[in-house]
Amino acid sequence: MSRKVMLLLVGVCAASMGHAQQAQVANGVCARLAPQTGLKQQSDGSWRANMLGGIGAALFGGTAGASFVVGPIEGSTADQHFEKACEQKGAEVGCDLVGPAKITIGTKSGEASADVAAGEKARVGMKGRYLTCREG
Repeated sequence: MSRKVMLLLVGVCAASMGHAQQAQVANGVCARLAPQTGLKQQSDGSWRANMLGGIGAALFGGTAGASFVVGPIEGSTADQHFEKACEQKGAEVGCDLVGPAKITIGTKSGEASADVAAGEKARVGMKGRYLTCREG
């Protein structure tokens, strides 16, 4: 392969990776978590999922809960801001995410995770029976 062809291929690969990262950021953390957690977009732009859900819970009662773990994305180093990312404020437990980071949410349905790209911000939390997510 000639040097010009190699440089062109490197340029195309770099451009493709850049577009993929921009598309990931454009969708947002909440949109990436939605298929894994059942989050639905609300009219105010936030996302919410009823973690109690179902008629059985309505008839017989039940509990809802979630665990949150915030850490570095693969290939980056741990930072002190991860330790203080999640806290309880009144009836809400939530995590303020600032990328680059990775959030893992544990629910009765299983685990959901998403990478938060550099420059992305979101708040993910649990208030009452609702899992919530808001960009920015």
